[in-house]
Amino acid sequence: MNTTDTIDIAPPQPARRWFNFPALMLETRQAYVGFCIILWSILAYLFISHFIMMRVEIKGASMWPTLLDGQRYILYRCPYLFRSPQKGEIVVIRDPEDHDFSIKRVVAVPGETVEIRRSGVYINNTKLPEPYLTSFSAYASGNRLIKAHRLGPNDFFVLGDNRDRSADSRIYGAVPRDSILGCIHKTD
Repeated sequence: MNTTDTIDIAPPQPARRWFNFPALMLETRQAYVGFCIILWSILAYLFISHFIMMRVEIKGASMWPTLLDGQRYILYRCPYLFRSPQKGEIVVIRDPEDHDFSIKRVVAVPGETVEIRRSGVYINNTKLPEPYLTSFSAYASGNRLIKAHRLGPNDFFVLGDNRDRSADSRIYGAVPRDSILGCIHKTD
């Protein structure tokens, strides 16, 4: 019998850890960066859609033939952060009746006197020229007569271009400035 048999002894192994700290640090950093990217993307979207622009789609016929049902537009919110809506602009308002969004045209601004007679819309006792109306819509303006009244310092008078089928300031009165969200521009 040979007593010189050798036994191989392996070097001692380091104790096994439950986690690999450098790899965990790298994964934590990547997760943090990913979280920051998602958070900033959401904040940028909310900022842009609340203060700058958003997409709107026409539903209904209150602005026909100027705007057609199903057309898409860009609602620009930022111009009204620096100035007031102007007469003739097409704006998106928060409708006082159903608290949804509506698209209307500004026909009178604060301080002006508005009156609707059988022959049309009068601003400061002068008939408003409305080349954007069809002859039927111009005639339908007089379906709801409104006595002359002066708009307050924060009030706007808005009408739909399809007067026969539009719920507008003839029904719910002048719209306060904070109900006007922005003006629209066509994207198609």
